[in-house]
Amino acid sequence: MISNQEFPSNRFVWESLEKLGVKVKVAELNKATDPEQAVINCLDSRTRLLSISSVQYASGLKLDCQRLGEACKQKNVLFCIDAIQSIGAHCFDVQAYQADFVVADGHKWMLGPEGLALFFSTPAARKQLQLNEYGWHMVKHRGNYDRLEWEPLESAQRFECGSPNMLGCYALNASLSLFEEIGMPEIEKQLQLRIQYLLDGFASRPDITVISPTTPERRAGIITFRHKLISSTQLYQSLMAHKIICAHRGGGIRFSPHFYTPFEKLDQALNFLDQ
Repeated sequence: MISNQEFPSNRFVWESLEKLGVKVKVAELNKATDPEQAVINCLDSRTRLLSISSVQYASGLKLDCQRLGEACKQKNVLFCIDAIQSIGAHCFDVQAYQADFVVADGHKWMLGPEGLALFFSTPAARKQLQLNEYGWHMVKHRGNYDRLEWEPLESAQRFECGSPNMLGCYALNASLSLFEEIGMPEIEKQLQLRIQYLLDGFASRPDITVISPTTPERRAGIITFRHKLISSTQLYQSLMAHKIICAHRGGGIRFSPHFYTPFEKLDQALNFLDQ
């Protein structure tokens, strides 16, 4: 099961299994006053796995993963979190969420390069996954090329069958070292100061409508908005032409500052909207 706000990466992979008899259920989040309950209501005795983004890429909606994880455990449903918009933006506790699987590319909030992602699985959940790819890197006694007998590793490295992206590994390690040095609580605090700064700036501009949730418990690092007088396509093109980096998502414009973004840059973006 997924939600109707998922990025294609968390939709296509499940829909591709429909030819094998898998039915993909979709929870409606767009108008839900209680999005977690909307998801939980879709879980039934036939549900095998819930795969959902902790923060939705277009709306910026932050879900209560702990509540979803508890519901999955009560209903014996595997819980997979797409955390690409969470890890590096706010504190993330895989044990508190009772997640069976967590996936996230390193090139967004973790500040790493593209082409390298993290994957977490619990030992119990890992044993339920069937191996479909094999290679020299995912076996016990790796490097003993004269050994004819082989068996997959018990760890999640059993899913990494080929040579790793070593350049990407060193780059992501450097980024994560920075995060460790600063500390995720401080990074989350600084990011939220910038999100609130943008929200305050939008509130004083009557032509701006914020699409994203604005309450602290529902937001991470994404603010999506519309302009009442200018189409989002036109506004996106104009912003990018003036080197104000943004994205055209969810029927609006997405700003995604990070903890290091100078407030002067935020002012430049807000002042440009006045023009």
